[in-house]
Amino acid sequence: MKKPIFIKIFLGYLLVTLALAGLILVISSRTIRPHYLETSSNSLQKLGTALLPTLAPLIEQERHQELKSLVSRLGARLQTRLTIIDSAGAVLGDSWQNGTAFESHGNRPEVMSALEGKPGQSIRYSTTLKQDMLYVALPVETSGTNRVVVRLSVPLQDIDHLLDRLRQTIFESTSIFLLFSLVVALVFSLLLSTPIRKINSASKKVAAGDFKARVSLHNNDEIGQLAESFNDMTEKLGKTFTELSQRKEELEGIISSISEILLVLDQEGRIRLFNESAVKVSALENIQGRFYWEVIRSSDFSHLVSQAKTTPVSRDIQLGEKTYLCSATPVHSGTAKIVLLHDITERKQIEKIKKDLVVNVSHELRTPLTAIKGFTETLLDESDEKTREYLDIILKHTDRLINIVNDLLDLSELGERPDDLMAEDVDVVSLIRKVVVLFEQKARGKNLVLAVDEPPEPVFIHADQFRLEQALSNLIDNAVKYTEQGTITISAEKKEDSVTIKVHDTGIGIPREHLPRIFERFYVVDKSRSRMLGGTGLGLAIVKHIVMLHHGEITVSSAPQTGTTFTVTLPANPLP
Repeated sequence: MKKPIFIKIFLGYLLVTLALAGLILVISSRTIRPHYLETSSNSLQKLGTALLPTLAPLIEQERHQELKSLVSRLGARLQTRLTIIDSAGAVLGDSWQNGTAFESHGNRPEVMSALEGKPGQSIRYSTTLKQDMLYVALPVETSGTNRVVVRLSVPLQDIDHLLDRLRQTIFESTSIFLLFSLVVALVFSLLLSTPIRKINSASKKVAAGDFKARVSLHNNDEIGQLAESFNDMTEKLGKTFTELSQRKEELEGIISSISEILLVLDQEGRIRLFNESAVKVSALENIQGRFYWEVIRSSDFSHLVSQAKTTPVSRDIQLGEKTYLCSATPVHSGTAKIVLLHDITERKQIEKIKKDLVVNVSHELRTPLTAIKGFTETLLDESDEKTREYLDIILKHTDRLINIVNDLLDLSELGERPDDLMAEDVDVVSLIRKVVVLFEQKARGKNLVLAVDEPPEPVFIHADQFRLEQALSNLIDNAVKYTEQGTITISAEKKEDSVTIKVHDTGIGIPREHLPRIFERFYVVDKSRSRMLGGTGLGLAIVKHIVMLHHGEITVSSAPQTGTTFTVTLPANPLP
């Protein structure tokens, strides 16, 4: 059970006060009595010293009767027992027991000390008086060889009574002090605990959501400053909470309006935030706090989410009969991941329909185009010169259509079977020589030089030889088509974990504004020149597709009338 702070403060002051009072009593009881005994002893010693001049003549002249009479009078007047003892221990006179026979006092400690010439002192029970006494003995020198002792004593009973009254007075004073201290502690505890209780009460209200709670104190000390700081903090918290509530409502409205599946995951993979679309895709009624693999049971989805550790990851995944573009993005703090699934089933179906249409149309066009080409070539042999001119035009465009159909079929095949690559170890330099031979006659017809810049060591790569040959053929074919004079250079270079192939020409070049789009399908820089040269606009798209299937990269650098350089970078072992 928690103790109120008032009780703690009051008990603290109570313990300190009781300890202080007890300490006063213990110190006073242990100090006053020894001090008083020492003071009494000193007083008796001084009194005896003062009496010595009066007693010494009577002692020295052995006027024992007068000595006894004088001792009796002085003892009664001073209220002190006065005893005269000779060197043999015999009592020559005693103020309290005059005329009584005494036993020898020579063995008394104080007497023995005085007979040795030093003042003696002792506290002892008196068998004569039947009570404790304080004795002080002083030596008296005489003209003879004997030494006489003057002993003064007082009963301890009187001292004890005095000390008892003194202790009573100290106890009463301590009790009054203790009572006063407790009253002060009670008041001070109330003064200190009351504002703290007010702050505590206001804190509970704030914790319960009441940001209008305030602490009203008139203290000018640190507690008053604490109350002011608490009020300022509460006001700011209220404003912040209101803003957060508004933002939360806005965020919930935005999330609920998103048609895509949205999941926010914590570090352990539990779902912290989601929208209605996420509930619909799951078979569970309540997905709050569930692990994401319980909600969406897909190995591809789980693998994608686990990959998004420091950078965003996105990929198409199949969930049932639907296809989703899934992206997982880690937040900067690293404490959560945002997963978004966009339904692209309809788009994928449209793409498939387009591909199927292209493939079907291409296949359907191949047969009539082949027939047209065959009949045109037959008519060329049997026609006059005027007719032959028109037939050449038909044949030229037929060849262009056939090339377009073939390229479309190649692109469709690469897209439908991206993993159907025949991986083997390929000698890149030998492959380049093989492709260059195919274009030597065409290059000689334009007075161009085809050069192979061979590296000093063999260059091998694990890849699909047929597809690499197809990509090189397209690049070299473009270089020959768009170069009117000069040289076309093909080079290969082996680096640590990659192979770089470059095709450089001294042709007409490509304007800078066209460079970002030259790998798009059917995009040509100069359409009239491309049609004249029989270009389809699909060659570079096929090259890029082949390079991407090998997990490589293709770049281009060019400027008008300065030539063009295509750089293909492939991993040394891109395929399993």
